[in-house]
Amino acid sequence: MTRMSITRILMLSLLPATLFLYDRPQALVASSALQPSATVIDPPAIDEAALVTRLVSMTQPTRGERAIIVFDPTYYPGITNGLRDELNRRGVDTYVLVEDSQEMIRSYIEDDAAHDRREAEVIETLRPLFTRADIFYWMPARGYVDDLRWEQLVEQSRVRSVHFHWFLPYPGERSNDRIVEDTPAQVRRCLKVDFAAHARRQELLAAALRGRALRITTPAGTDIRVDVPNDQWFHRGDGDASKARAAQARSIRDRQMELPVGLFNFLPDADSFTGTLLAPEVPRAGNDVRDIRMTFRKGRVDGLSAGNGADRVRETFREIGPDGDLVATVWLNTNPHNPRPGITIEIGSNWENGGRNRAKGASRLSIRLADATLTADGRALVENGAILWDRVESLDK
Repeated sequence: MTRMSITRILMLSLLPATLFLYDRPQALVASSALQPSATVIDPPAIDEAALVTRLVSMTQPTRGERAIIVFDPTYYPGITNGLRDELNRRGVDTYVLVEDSQEMIRSYIEDDAAHDRREAEVIETLRPLFTRADIFYWMPARGYVDDLRWEQLVEQSRVRSVHFHWFLPYPGERSNDRIVEDTPAQVRRCLKVDFAAHARRQELLAAALRGRALRITTPAGTDIRVDVPNDQWFHRGDGDASKARAAQARSIRDRQMELPVGLFNFLPDADSFTGTLLAPEVPRAGNDVRDIRMTFRKGRVDGLSAGNGADRVRETFREIGPDGDLVATVWLNTNPHNPRPGITIEIGSNWENGGRNRAKGASRLSIRLADATLTADGRALVENGAILWDRVESLDK
């Protein structure tokens, strides 16, 4: 299997329970997304000024700081231009970098040696700049490279960062009509969130889970149990990318705030992670894979069957690495404009969250259970994929 065929896919908000080979959730780098097109379609207009204001409020830049912006000059460049001007007015020095173009990506994506050389050279060249920087903005782009150049530069520096969880590389796998239709909802998830109220809800959700025995079930038959220790650390994607918040980071993930906000995840206690997980299909392992059933013992898949394609899933585990079959993270999306986030269980890499699973890069399988129920010590906090905020908040009273 080629490197390109096992990389990124965006997890859409209302997909059914599905198993993906997951890496960076921003984009899928696929052959169709990188093919030259006779017509370059402009994305629909959005409120770029409001997004600039949101980015500044998230990072709270101060005079004398240094900020790096990486962007695609063909994809919403007005956000970058407005952000650069606003940072300059605030006395922040900015350094603007350009993402590799789709033509550049095509030149090395299928050649492992050329791909790895490009990644290593970018990291080596830009490391001194990141070492001196304070803030990193990773803007939306038409195409993304299937490597970890930006994540590794964040890891090797002290920057706090914001990156867009935007659409597939435009136009990617979607039609122009679909992009136009979906854009307003995505912008609402970016702009129409009360950050203070959302942060408070994430704090309450963390408190409701700590020290409790969790059970995750679905009507199809998923039944997973995991214990959450009293000192469990949660990544709270609440939009706070300030200097003070970055100082509290326990992992790279904590210094990579996403837009839209809402990521809430944790490293589960693998020893207590047991049970059965079902998914109807595995798109990244092939269209013929159907009705996967996994059983877990101490966090590792110790039983696997399928209506079709079980061997392909086992091969995918091996491609991820020695711990390609070991639970990585559990997460929910708490964005209020994503009313049925479901529960996602990831298997494989968890290094961005501070985990130690042995896996290649950030490769992992993500299984989203759109209709899941989650109970904590028997009390339901999620039903049919929706977080029961009234119950979460009642535990604080």
